[in-house]
Amino acid sequence: MYLTLGFWIALATTVVLMVVSLISGFGRKRRFHLVTGPLTMVSLTVAVILTEQLVRKYQFPAEELAIHKVCAKTAGLSALPVVVTGVMLARWQAMRPWHRLAVVLFVLASLVATGTGIWVWSLATPRTGA
Repeated sequence: MYLTLGFWIALATTVVLMVVSLISGFGRKRRFHLVTGPLTMVSLTVAVILTEQLVRKYQFPAEELAIHKVCAKTAGLSALPVVVTGVMLARWQAMRPWHRLAVVLFVLASLVATGTGIWVWSLATPRTGA
């Protein structure tokens, strides 16, 4: 119960932080963005760790879970260009279009991963003896 609640809190926190990061980034609120951006990544990491623990407590349909895993890994890996281009942007303003592209791709991948995750979660059943 607490694990499931913790997961949903971590996911909701990640979504809220991502929205705040997007608003602060596009609004050029740099100092605030430099706090919310990394916090988003930390919150995402916590959600992923809790997801791994949930997989041990629930049974998910194999095919659907495989689809979600591809989407989730794509979203997770797409965070790396966001971080790299964001760090580079601090030095070279010419990186701004690349950072924006990386952000857009990360957000799109995250939306797909979230959608497929909710779909797979709706099909889950508790493991017996867990």
